[in-house]
Amino acid sequence: MKARINVNVALNRPSYQVSTHTGTSGTFYARYANDGNESPDLMNGPCAHTQGATNPWWAVDLGAALYVDGVKFTNRNAAGM
Repeated sequence: MKARINVNVALNRPSYQVSTHTGTSGTFYARYANDGNESPDLMNGPCAHTQGATNPWWAVDLGAALYVDGVKFTNRNAAGM
């Protein structure tokens, strides 16, 4: 039997994205995607954001080979921009 835990193994791990968007609202680094802030409201902290790309990507280094049972995404609130 495999042990199952509900923990964010990506929290504050090194992360990367195809490009980093910088605009009037700031610079949106990859690390903002896994900093623990789940609020979709940009007034509660920044989110990750890439420049326009045909094949955008974001990646996180978990530091070990792990079986991941699920991934949770929270989309930003465009009205907050």
